[in-house]
Amino acid sequence: MLYKQTKLKIIDNSGAKLIKIFHNIGYSSPQNYSKIGDLVLGSILKYKANKKIVKKQLCKALIIASKKGLHRKNGNFIKFDENRGILVTDSKKLLGTRIFGPVSKEIRRGTYSRLLSITKKIV
Repeated sequence: MLYKQTKLKIIDNSGAKLIKIFHNIGYSSPQNYSKIGDLVLGSILKYKANKKIVKKQLCKALIIASKKGLHRKNGNFIKFDENRGILVTDSKKLLGTRIFGPVSKEIRRGTYSRLLSITKKIV
């Protein structure tokens, strides 16, 4: 579960490294937290030079991994080391072209089929 003011590591090649969440847009926004597969609105804290993204720019991100454990229906318990996400545009298209690291299977419930095709590891 990710609340407001949580820092989210970006693991695609869009240019951002770290964002701070300040609004939940996803499916679970009435509960004031967001889970894997939800969209969040945030501000960029760290970025790579020579990219189109600048510091303090507003951006939308899709959460693909969280530290909070996740129970699956088959009895497995999945837990990641850090909170991770990828940047998306307003029309829910990916901003980057590569993803570094594993992505959870729960992303399939959304409309992000391109994400699953460019991912190397699906956990």
